[in-house]
Parts: sequence; C-alpha cells; structure tokens
Amino acid sequence: MENDWFDQPVRVFLDPRGNVAINVTSATQAAELLLTEWPTKPGAKHLAARKACLEVLEGIAEARRARLAFADAAEEAGVLAAPRPKSMASPEFRSPSWRKRKR
Repeated sequence: MENDWFDQPVRVFLDPRGNVAINVTSATQAAELLLTEWPTKPGAKHLAARKACLEVLEGIAEARRARLAFADAAEEAGVLAAPRPKSMASPEFRSPSWRKRKR
C-alpha cells in the first residue's frame, strides 16, 4: 500500500531486555507487530490500534490515525521509546575531511 506510511516512525522496544529499538514506519508493519509480536496482553488501546491499522489497510482511514493509535498502544504497554535526538550541531557545521592529506 502506498498510503499506509507514517509521517514519522514510532520507536518501540519489543525485545524483553529492552535494548533494541524498532522503528515502525507503516500501518502494515504496526499491524504485524500488534498481531504477532506484542509483548503484553491486549488492552483497550491495543485493540483500538489493531482496528485503526486494519482500517488503513482496507483504505478506510488515514495512516496518521493508525500512527497515533499505535503510539498510544505502545505507551499503554510500556514499550514506547523516546524519539531519536536531533543533532546538536548547527546547520552550517561541516565535518572535517580526515582523508585529505595536509601538505
């Protein structure tokens, strides 16, 4: 599906140790995780996220709705990860080229 992509990924920790983050980027991927790999018992938000993802796959709803529902379900389950930090470097910063030989 072309319209099931999220505008921003949702990061979740599904590994029992909590050290591997997964970037969920589409309703298809979210539905697969909700249906097969979810680490907790289904709660109300989990079921709502399943429904939202399936509606996107059927073409009834927009991916934005599924993303919000999936993020809510991840927060309910305690597996939602913080978004990746943005770079602290200024936009004008250019990293030095270490391969150039100095003469």
